[in-house]
Amino acid sequence: MPVPRRLLHALFAAALLAAATAAPASGSAAGFDRVFLQIDDGEIAVDDDRQIADALRRLQSLLPAGDARRARRFQATRCGLQFRHDSKAALAFAARGLAESRKARDTEAQARFEYCRGYAYESSDNDAALAAYARGLRIAGGAEDARLMGDGYVLRGSIRSLQGRQALALGDFLTAQTIYDRAYLARRAETNLLNIGMAYRRMGVYAQALVYLRESEAYARALDSYPDLYSALVQEGYAFEEQNQADAALRVFGQALAIAQRSDAIDRGYARLGLANGWLAKGDGTRALEQVTQARRDLAIDHTADHEPMLDQVEARALAMQGQHRAAIAAFGRAEALMHEQDSARYLVLLHRARAASEEAVGDDGAALADLRAYVALDTRLQRESEGEQVTLWRMRFDTGRRDLERARLDIQRRGRDQQIRALQRERPWRWLALMLGTSLLTALGALAFAQWREGGRLRRLALSDALTGLANRRQILRLGQRAFRAAQHDGEPLSLVSLDLDHFKQVNDRHGHAVGDTVLARVADAFAGALRRQDHLGRSGGEEFVALLPGTGADEAAAIAERLRQAVAALSITPGLAVRTSAGVATSRDGDRRLNDLLARADAALYRAKAAGRDCVIAAD
Repeated sequence: MPVPRRLLHALFAAALLAAATAAPASGSAAGFDRVFLQIDDGEIAVDDDRQIADALRRLQSLLPAGDARRARRFQATRCGLQFRHDSKAALAFAARGLAESRKARDTEAQARFEYCRGYAYESSDNDAALAAYARGLRIAGGAEDARLMGDGYVLRGSIRSLQGRQALALGDFLTAQTIYDRAYLARRAETNLLNIGMAYRRMGVYAQALVYLRESEAYARALDSYPDLYSALVQEGYAFEEQNQADAALRVFGQALAIAQRSDAIDRGYARLGLANGWLAKGDGTRALEQVTQARRDLAIDHTADHEPMLDQVEARALAMQGQHRAAIAAFGRAEALMHEQDSARYLVLLHRARAASEEAVGDDGAALADLRAYVALDTRLQRESEGEQVTLWRMRFDTGRRDLERARLDIQRRGRDQQIRALQRERPWRWLALMLGTSLLTALGALAFAQWREGGRLRRLALSDALTGLANRRQILRLGQRAFRAAQHDGEPLSLVSLDLDHFKQVNDRHGHAVGDTVLARVADAFAGALRRQDHLGRSGGEEFVALLPGTGADEAAAIAERLRQAVAALSITPGLAVRTSAGVATSRDGDRRLNDLLARADAALYRAKAAGRDCVIAAD
């Protein structure tokens, strides 16, 4: 989903200064600045057209004639609201304003124009938007304006989040939060909680995300700020939908739509798109199609619908749910073109898997296999990037902790020296006290260093293991696989790989709940581990997907081990009415293999054939 347009009210609230092009001769610089800050800090509401018009009239009466600096601020912020639905006009206006502000060396106006230009780019070119926000942020640093600097970090973080770079986005949001807190910009700091929650949601850290999103919702309700409340509810809705909690998602998206009735069509369109996703999670393709059709009409403003791939993606899934697979395949094609244009890998991976099912349904097995291979390749890349994001996040926390430790160490050291000096100056017998203080200082520093060393070890272990099952995660099992592949080539020994996937696992979560689903995954992992040999390696490569590495194992023996794994799962008894089954694909190294991915691709293709053959079976690669 694009960044909600409500963000603009917080970052460009001062844009209301700009709608008028001339002011009366009588004006008040102090009055203008006071009202400017009231609007910029959210004390004067600018949430609808009437409020905007009232604020503009008030500001117009206060703008001093002949004040060049305030006039440039007036024009720079004009982009924010006057051209909200006309990105081309906003870009042209910003270009002219930048030229004038550079000539006048007005850094504040330059930063505002760059931010305005970045927002105009968001509907069509995220890379251009990111570049504009980065330029504006550099300029804001020179202007030493806390508001502009904090807003720049928020804007840049929003684009990074859209591009899937969640750890970097979270770093930007947290930096903005620090700036806002130090400058006592409480309104901005509270609004930024939504961005932090959104970044955690996109990282899949839903518990942490909902903490921030609900705090943002509570703050919006306390202020009776429906734009902020709308944004918080939309993000909460997607947090529930992505966890397959359809009823909760529909309830929250319904609240967002009710609030959007007080706003513009863009907000209504995205609320309806959220509802469509909720109905898909509920399994009701008809209602999902109704909502996405209405959303497309609402998002026709400023050609937003033409650049929103999720409209076609959701429509395709709804059509497939109704059995209209050929129409679904066509809609998936439209969505894919936009996703490639916008580099939306996060949604492309879902598209390939969903389209493969429709292609299989119409008998186009070749296209289905191609989509499945594209899914496997892209999912592998995203898993690697996701693990990299987690490691980056842990590294950020580790570095923050290390800096805090260093500051604590220096502070303890300084206080210890001061106490020693005072003690020696008072009386010589107090030297023993100074010695004791020094010993205490060294003990405290040793304890702090040991705690930091233990935390570093814990973070390293987390980066290589799956938290739920305790198995190696995708990053670690692939690392072990590369090592085993090189050893097999060097020693001339065979290497086999088993790709396993739990059958109909989504139904387990839907019917029994995610707590039971987590129990199933943990029990399956234990069953797999118990069926393998000491020299084998086992990892969880995805949600319900596992990989077993079998060093020194030929094709026949590998197939027998895979069958043993399948039987171990079939023998599990977890809860009444729940039968767990698994399909497996087996591949053994060949002379022509150059990398582990060759072996993995054959195993995945064999797994796909096992699924197509009715599931709960083992298929060996050709």
